[in-house]
Amino acid sequence: MVIDVALGLPIDKIFKYYYPLDSQEIISGVRVRIPFRNTEEIGYVVSSTEGKMEGLKEIKEIIDVEPVIDKEMLELTRWMSERYFASWGECIEASLPSALRKGKISSSPRKEYFLKTDESFLKPVNLTVAQKQVLGIIDSKLPNGFNAFLLHGVTSSGKTEVYIRTIEDILTQGKSAIVLVPEIALTPQTISRFKARLRENVSVLHSKLTEAQKFQEWRKLKTGQNKVCIGTRSAIFAPLKNLGLIVIDEEHESSYKQNENPRYHAREVALKRAHQSGCGLILGSATPSLESYYKAERGEYTLLELPERVEKKKMPQVGIVDLKTVKRKRFTPLIFSPALKEELRSVIDRDMQAILFLNRRGFSTFISCANCGYVAQCAKCNLALTFHSKESVLICHYCNKREDKPLICPECDSRYLSFKGFGTQRVESELAKMFPAIRIGRLDSDVLKQRGRLEEIIEDFRARKIDVLVGTQIVAKGHDFPDVELVGVILADLSLNIVDFRSGERTFSLLTQVAGRSGRGTGKGRVIIQTYNPDHFTIKTSLNHDYKSFYLEEIKRRKQLGFPPFNELIKLEIRHKSEEKAKKVSDMIKEQLNEQGLDACDILGPAPHPVPKIRTLYRWTLLLKCENVEGIMRLLYNIIGFRKRIQGANIIVDVNPYED
Repeated sequence: MVIDVALGLPIDKIFKYYYPLDSQEIISGVRVRIPFRNTEEIGYVVSSTEGKMEGLKEIKEIIDVEPVIDKEMLELTRWMSERYFASWGECIEASLPSALRKGKISSSPRKEYFLKTDESFLKPVNLTVAQKQVLGIIDSKLPNGFNAFLLHGVTSSGKTEVYIRTIEDILTQGKSAIVLVPEIALTPQTISRFKARLRENVSVLHSKLTEAQKFQEWRKLKTGQNKVCIGTRSAIFAPLKNLGLIVIDEEHESSYKQNENPRYHAREVALKRAHQSGCGLILGSATPSLESYYKAERGEYTLLELPERVEKKKMPQVGIVDLKTVKRKRFTPLIFSPALKEELRSVIDRDMQAILFLNRRGFSTFISCANCGYVAQCAKCNLALTFHSKESVLICHYCNKREDKPLICPECDSRYLSFKGFGTQRVESELAKMFPAIRIGRLDSDVLKQRGRLEEIIEDFRARKIDVLVGTQIVAKGHDFPDVELVGVILADLSLNIVDFRSGERTFSLLTQVAGRSGRGTGKGRVIIQTYNPDHFTIKTSLNHDYKSFYLEEIKRRKQLGFPPFNELIKLEIRHKSEEKAKKVSDMIKEQLNEQGLDACDILGPAPHPVPKIRTLYRWTLLLKCENVEGIMRLLYNIIGFRKRIQGANIIVDVNPYED
């Protein structure tokens, strides 16, 4: 037998090996151990035929009796390799838990993954009129094979109930389902609610599980012991048979985009897998991505609407504070406007809860010298270091370099060092000074580094052990805290100022989502948005939770610029220790692309990256706007090659990129 083997290496080639015909049968999708150059590698069998063995090496070992990858997953990963500029083997490995990639056939966790059940999440006796209509449409279309639905529902409108009832129907038909959530922060609550209703059918896949726990959950899904998988983006590869439904909750979230090779988007992969399986796909959000809403308008997706909250709860009232008009002390950053202070005091006096949102961690943005103008910077990235007060260190948020806080200016030896800007730690500190008696929690990526701390803080807040929760975008996700009556957005402009064509969409989404954490219980919800740009259409439309008006304005701008959904983008990022070399290679690639006469492709750049240097490497970018990504990829393979190196420069190819 001549065996075709894919390797998890950046190589655009399938390797041929032989295996004696009278030995055990080799099935596509099994792992094999093979000699490769001067070492051994784990490979994945993608096909086999009878043929001549001359010049071929013999496979050393067949690791699996049963395939770890079925034909459908082989087809899906092959498509991914063609779309996302990665080898077939790299895409196969992205779909498997790390224990399998290491060649293991078993892995037992020291501690079982415990699925907590939210017994308070009961099946509602009565659905809203809109929920009944939505479920009726889904039920009528799902039996017909592939169907994609965009479920646009305001916050707290009962989208989760729609997901669960649809999955319950799918399970009665003997089929299985995948539910994707954008963040690990959402997973505990989502899992506990699904488990309360679906009982023992649920497995979990996300990055906080140990290697052995992931393998165990994967095995339960592979054997059919569990028929529902809930997890973050990699859960789209769950090895379920007879797939009946894929749900992507908060489908607009950028965390569905993988920022390392292969750089796939889980929403795009889900759409392809649903097509292959002939199953349903539900994309749910209060603030859908422009790409998805555009497809719904064109009829590619069925648009489903949940325009009101369940139990006729009112949407929160939103107020704007124009920070330009607020008086403040000289040299002191304005964190709490009088209006926000007053609302906080009112909520605390009534023994209710509040959330304060600022999408920037740390204590201050940077440290500078008032005498000579020195700013503490990262030597590797040429970016300002952020001061973190708890550890009293300066940290680079790009390469994680740490330095002790200087006591004197290293340039002029003066002691006039001051803190500029502010982050979540500073908000927490100032809040404690204003209200010394309250209990404060903080939720940002610094806290997430401690295993189990996320779940602990969320549980404490839900159990009323925390009065005010301060956090970054993690607090804006789909949490359900019934006693939160106030949400304060400390500075709404941060995400508006990102150098990214999606900055308006991201800002509208963050503001709407974080506002949606308010007023979910019996009390009235109130939102205070502090901003220096109160007249920006993104801010104005978020006041009334008016997605349609925002969409109509933003889609016009996208069309004028030729950005998604009207074109797809391919970003080439060229990295080198020499800025001159990075620019030279960028110019050379553009010249070679122009020589191909790409009429259907618009090439922007080369230009320095908005963050021009990270970890000692300079970064230059080229942006290709085109209608057909797959048509351009083969050309890029010929120019760049799979090693993605030209003259010592590293090249990253990213389809439809999301800026950090």
